[in-house]
Amino acid sequence: MAIVAIDADDQVLLVRQYRSPADAVLLEIPAGTLDVDPDTGQTEDPDLAARRELEEETGYRAGSWRLLTRFWTAPGFATELMHLYLATDLSPADADGHLGPDEDEHLRLERRPFAAAVAAARNGEIADAKSLVGLLWVDRERSSPAPLEPRPPAALIEKSYVLTLGELLGTSAAAMRRSRFAQIFGVVMAGLAVPPVLAGEIEVALPGIILAVAFLTGLFTVPFTLFVAWRYRDRVFQTTTVSISEAGVHWRAANADTELAWAIFSRLRESSSTLWLEFGPQTLPIPIRIFTPAELATIRRLAAEAGFGPDGRPRGRPGRGQKTKPGSGSGR
Repeated sequence: MAIVAIDADDQVLLVRQYRSPADAVLLEIPAGTLDVDPDTGQTEDPDLAARRELEEETGYRAGSWRLLTRFWTAPGFATELMHLYLATDLSPADADGHLGPDEDEHLRLERRPFAAAVAAARNGEIADAKSLVGLLWVDRERSSPAPLEPRPPAALIEKSYVLTLGELLGTSAAAMRRSRFAQIFGVVMAGLAVPPVLAGEIEVALPGIILAVAFLTGLFTVPFTLFVAWRYRDRVFQTTTVSISEAGVHWRAANADTELAWAIFSRLRESSSTLWLEFGPQTLPIPIRIFTPAELATIRRLAAEAGFGPDGRPRGRPGRGQKTKPGSGSGR
């Protein structure tokens, strides 16, 4: 998360620190990452993390907080979703309970009049992306006759669920059945079993037949899935909340908080029991049972409005096995 902190004199609190990837000392707005509890795997609430980071990096607390926006920092290769806040009504933290920076952080606090900070962003003195977005967002909001609307569209559908063991086994098997490796391996095993069967040597063919059936049906995953379900049952069978809006899909659990725009998905598939959301190499399965027929109709409408065709792929994107024209790649 990142914070544009402005005091009563309209001065912005900035921190100057060395950044090894840039090999330079950069001037930035206060920012930090969400902590993850090592015992529960739960990710820190961004609202709480922003308050902690402001105090750690500047020594100040804010009496007023507002979420400005959320944005992906580099969606082509990173999963970082930045939460940008405006903090005002600043006051020094109590000396006794003041949170300080981490041991590996060496920060120097600087104040700039807001206009000067915006000028530094425009002239290149401030070259950090989150700081540019934050300062220019607030500057644009101040000069706009109508306040900018930072929050994502309201969820049209919001459901909470806990996976059953049967659903976990079913989705794992379905994913295995769609695997190219599983399909090829299963066919090869079946082919190797044919000669012994024709020769009447069933006992020789049996291992190949069993492996072919296990891979082609997805049953090969059952023992591994059962082990994962037992070993990590607290995480596997935790309550998950899915919110679906015109902007995309947002799901939350104790150890995850992920928001994806419709454009991120490579395919949306619907089976009799599961809604499959594919993005990159990952797939998010959502049980169909949690939705009413009207809600499923809404999801299909949102997908169509987002540009997905009847096959679940974005219109104009080639299907598996089809070639793209030169220069038609996504640039990712």
